[in-house]
Amino acid sequence: MMAHSTATKSSRPVTVVGGSVTGLYTGVLLARGGRAVTLLEGSDRWAPEPRTLIVTRRMRDLLGESGDRSVVNVINRFELMTDGRVATVPLAEPDLVVERSVLHRGLVDQASRAGVNLRMGCRVRTLRSDSCGVTLEIGRNGSTEELGTTTVIGADGTFSRVAHAAGWPAPQTVPLIQAIVRLPADLPPDTTRVWFQPADTPYFYWLIPESRDQGALGLIGENGPRTRQCLERFLERHHLEPLEFQAARIPCYTGWVPPSRRVGGADIYLVGDAAAHVKVTTVGGIVTGFRGAVGVAETILNGRTSGVLRGLRWELDWHRLLRRVLGRFDQGDYKLLLDVLNPDVLEILGTHTRDEAGRILARLCLAQPRLILLALRTLI
Repeated sequence: MMAHSTATKSSRPVTVVGGSVTGLYTGVLLARGGRAVTLLEGSDRWAPEPRTLIVTRRMRDLLGESGDRSVVNVINRFELMTDGRVATVPLAEPDLVVERSVLHRGLVDQASRAGVNLRMGCRVRTLRSDSCGVTLEIGRNGSTEELGTTTVIGADGTFSRVAHAAGWPAPQTVPLIQAIVRLPADLPPDTTRVWFQPADTPYFYWLIPESRDQGALGLIGENGPRTRQCLERFLERHHLEPLEFQAARIPCYTGWVPPSRRVGGADIYLVGDAAAHVKVTTVGGIVTGFRGAVGVAETILNGRTSGVLRGLRWELDWHRLLRRVLGRFDQGDYKLLLDVLNPDVLEILGTHTRDEAGRILARLCLAQPRLILLALRTLI
């Protein structure tokens, strides 16, 4: 068993559990900040399931050019549709369609170059705490290994073993299901199409082009089997043949839970899906997950809570409020919503990203006061 570190808090080694994109990114930031970082990944090789994701330009603000290799398409406009109504939102700067597996491989390379010790095939089973730190019980090659540490980052996904062992509540989750389809002839490859159909889902359907030929059509629901049935009916109704299906359970942000706590003599942190840093309007967590990684890394390096985490909390709370409003919309509300999208509103939607919820909502209410009335009517 490795002895617990007696180094000063500002120089203690860090153990990251989970080779997710947020785990890798956190490890990179800490290693660049001078910390010794060991990352434990349960798989024997880096082989994440391929899946395309749409993100805002804010990903580039965080990753710089290093994330560009994962970009497979750019989106210049959104078409919002409901019951015969259509509103087109041109984007001032394009959204990015990224391939998660390519993004992951790029971050593995960055972590290796930054000096992160990447240990594969190490499955963390649980942790035990004492006054000196925590001991991680690791399964590796059929045997059990114990690793002592005083700083742990749980980056092991929605069903995080670190979070469970350290006493965080399990997050609520929702099913995400999408099918890869041939693009319909009337959809340009730089346009994402969104359908609001509250009888099927309180969220929406999307069709995001991955290339000139095909795209990902999916939805988020509340019940897995029913969500799959809704998707299959939608595909049939729109004469789209699925080439393959992809599915996942996504954590829902239900209120801020501090992503750090003291357990015995150790500091434990959560990032990414393990911390439920997910926008509940779109159930998107790449940009917010990276922001949480920056906040946790700054907190560890500087010895005080990062302002990035305070900003992230503000952002996620705005999305939670908006989700509460939209979750009560019926078909008539969505028809009215599209009817009141005047040119000023469309310009705001196209200029500001959905990763700036507080800023965009304030401007929308000033540009179209009827939006306030619509929101209040739904809440009341």
